[in-house]
Amino acid sequence: MPDRYPNSDWSSYAAYLNYQYFASNEFLVQVGARFNAFNIESDFTRHLTFYPFDFTNSSVSNSAITGSLGIVYSPDETWKISLNGSTGFRAPNVDDIGKIFDFASGEVVVPNTSLNAEYAYNGELNIMKKFGDFAMFDVAGFYIYLDNAMVRRPFQVNGQDSIMYGGQMSRVYAIQNAAYGTVYGFNAGVELNLSSGFTLSSRYNYQLGEEEMDNGDMSRSRHAAPAFGITRLTYQKGKLFAQFYAMYSAEVSHENLNVEERGKPVIYAKDADGKPYSPGWYTLNFKAMYKLNQILSVSAGVENLTDRRYRPYSSGIVAPGRNFILSLRANF
Repeated sequence: MPDRYPNSDWSSYAAYLNYQYFASNEFLVQVGARFNAFNIESDFTRHLTFYPFDFTNSSVSNSAITGSLGIVYSPDETWKISLNGSTGFRAPNVDDIGKIFDFASGEVVVPNTSLNAEYAYNGELNIMKKFGDFAMFDVAGFYIYLDNAMVRRPFQVNGQDSIMYGGQMSRVYAIQNAAYGTVYGFNAGVELNLSSGFTLSSRYNYQLGEEEMDNGDMSRSRHAAPAFGITRLTYQKGKLFAQFYAMYSAEVSHENLNVEERGKPVIYAKDADGKPYSPGWYTLNFKAMYKLNQILSVSAGVENLTDRRYRPYSSGIVAPGRNFILSLRANF
């Protein structure tokens, strides 16, 4: 059997500067810059016995300067408003550049020795408000533009669009810098300090994304998760800390599913029409910790109390089941 990954050496280097300037008691300006460099050396010699690659090794090197600029406005202790802009840089790793695998029947992903980094340009607005010691609310809106996005696209090996893989002729694909995409949305949170040691908190994230497809059309991004959140009711008194919480995720209908993801029915559920989609789900959970003394503490919990069958988006992992947790911790 061939190796899934090539023999590789990967190195990464970075240096950064950060500066804060208090323009006044209300205004803070933050500036940052970072230099990033990476290098990957991969040897595919052992793969040549199994695949007709027209290369034996690859060397990918790249560097970039990324930065950020943020302004924070705090008119008093109960308000905080911040505006941030930044750029990002993600270098390809060994998994991106060298993994060989069949992601669908008759389709195989092969290495791309000319893969480069992808870049992101980000903007974010945050608002936080406190209401005495009783409540706190925050919300943030964000927008991300992804350039030179690493996506799976049709490819050729020695001028051929198909090779033998696993005993069958398979269409060749590779990870390529072939598209752009956008992701935008918001996340919000609230925390309420109730009486008698109880606290109620909740966080919710909503995002949408689009990416360019082979034919130039736009489709929902497969990397933009459906709306999700977590809500907790916690109790803390003396040496006892306990929480009951729910985790939840929204549905992605077949119509809103990425075009490429629709071709992977094995990892999705089927709707009433027999088409793949990602159903919404939730779990109910309970955990508690008791501090026996300054050194020892004991923790226990149950995850997925209702034994609900759920499937995290695009994971292909689906099952019911409760998790029971019991631990003893010592801090010296």
